[in-house]
Amino acid sequence: MDRSWGWKVTMVVGVTLASLWLLVPTYCSFQMPREQRNDLKALQGSLPGWAPDAKYRLNLGLDLQGGIHMVMRVDTRTALQKRTDRRGMTMVNYLKEQKVGGEVKYASDPDKLQVTLTVPEAGQAEAVKNEVEKNFGDFSYVSTNGNAVVFALREGSVSQFRTDALDQALLTIRKRIDKWGVAEADIRKQGADSIVISLPGRSDPEKAKELVGTTAQLEFRMVDDTVAFFDDVYKAVPPTAESGIELVTDDGFPQLQAKDRQVLLDYVKASGKVPADREVLLECREGAKKGTCDFYRTYYVEKTVPLTGDSLAGADASIGQYNEAEVNFTFDAQGGRDFADLTEKNTGKRMAIVLDGVVNSAPRINEKIPNGRGRITMGRRAGKTNDELLGEAQTLSLVLKAGALPAPVTTGEIRQVGASLGDELIKKGALAAIVGLALVILFMGLYYKGAGVIADVALVLNGLLILAFLAILNATLTLPGIAGFVLTLGIAVDANVLINERIREELRAGKSARVAVDQGYDRAFWTIFDAHVTTLIAGIILFFAGTGPVRGFATTLIIGIISSLFTSIVVTRVITTYTVHGRNAQTVSV
Repeated sequence: MDRSWGWKVTMVVGVTLASLWLLVPTYCSFQMPREQRNDLKALQGSLPGWAPDAKYRLNLGLDLQGGIHMVMRVDTRTALQKRTDRRGMTMVNYLKEQKVGGEVKYASDPDKLQVTLTVPEAGQAEAVKNEVEKNFGDFSYVSTNGNAVVFALREGSVSQFRTDALDQALLTIRKRIDKWGVAEADIRKQGADSIVISLPGRSDPEKAKELVGTTAQLEFRMVDDTVAFFDDVYKAVPPTAESGIELVTDDGFPQLQAKDRQVLLDYVKASGKVPADREVLLECREGAKKGTCDFYRTYYVEKTVPLTGDSLAGADASIGQYNEAEVNFTFDAQGGRDFADLTEKNTGKRMAIVLDGVVNSAPRINEKIPNGRGRITMGRRAGKTNDELLGEAQTLSLVLKAGALPAPVTTGEIRQVGASLGDELIKKGALAAIVGLALVILFMGLYYKGAGVIADVALVLNGLLILAFLAILNATLTLPGIAGFVLTLGIAVDANVLINERIREELRAGKSARVAVDQGYDRAFWTIFDAHVTTLIAGIILFFAGTGPVRGFATTLIIGIISSLFTSIVVTRVITTYTVHGRNAQTVSV
């Protein structure tokens, strides 16, 4: 045997043990009652301390465990019409500020996505045309008819807007569903204006519709920290020890906090001290595990909403000049003027950034912010590294962009898949996989004898590798995925058939067992490699071109092809090499 045999054995054993270790959460989840399988906290609690995190597990798709299937439509056409109308108003206000064209009036054509600017005198039309072309790059000049100048939304801007609206809707819906705690949700784009959502294990379509069917609303609300409101509430109505409510001043002013959101809201409401022009909102303080709330904290805000995210143009996270994480955001022309006015009137106060009624951040306004450009610095906090603060800044920038979604989202389709159908599919799919695998193992053992048994060992390891890889990816297993799993096992056996037949040819040519094995593997390698690569290319095309079940099939196929190469070329060769080299065998059972 060559010197590399030892480390190859170590690698094979290590891969086998790692695969079994990664499948522990999956095994434990299937031992739990059906109603608890979607509860990651319950699963994590049932795992032994040495097991991987509960998130690394195989999930069952909608077709296997039942649930809710939804198709959401993003109405980009209506959003574009509203955007055109708003831009027309912005153009008029801008021209008025620049004192160009006199008393300019505008009218929008929602069907053509055009804005017509009318000036008092025809001689002013050219100046208006030049000023708008210079400062509103998303519109192009169409024509001038007397004292009317027509502009249309550029095709590139329309296309970009539609893409951004769909991406932002996808982000917003995913954030809402994550808050609902659906660990296996499958959310993806379909076509130019649709989002397909699968919620396995859920059985309340109306709640799902209510959860994702409303467009997210981003608001900028002023925090009233001029009065010690929560301090007064806490002293007037001391909370019980069981409630877990505390009074803290970590942010420089009194706030209430508790681990239970509803307990905190009920306590404040029961005090009866919230005036009509004020409102209490909560902030989720994220714990060590991303996506979970360690505790909730209160903010006392003005009920009036002076600015929304409709005018937000963009937001990006970065590291600033003082090596601090920050979020830079910009408004359009009209939004910029409103934001400048808001910050000028409220310098020194805190401004809460609220999405879907939840405070995401409440930075202090240090000075008037002109030109519609603002910056939120994350500061320096004990126990937080710069990378962690930058991650928070990136999350906040996504919140800002998602909240700026101007396109309405409507429910195109919603239906419930029964759990009984899922049970039936699981049984039939599992039975098909087991029967197919058993027949293949039996055939290989009878036809190729010792070499067939070696191939069977590699086949079982191949199945473990596929499932382990799917668990690492937190993949959702569907019925087409099971089909891809069975097909991959067949391809893996085909590779061993080629190798064994090649070894037989070398033995018939009168070569020794050692030479026949070595040359059999070497000469079959490129044939096996070519066959696997062509199948791999087909799987990649299916993955990127397909949707839903097709992508599930492709994912399993791609992972299976890679693991099949490893087991058929490396694992079987390690075992076969030992049988003819390590034991000084003069023959090989093929």
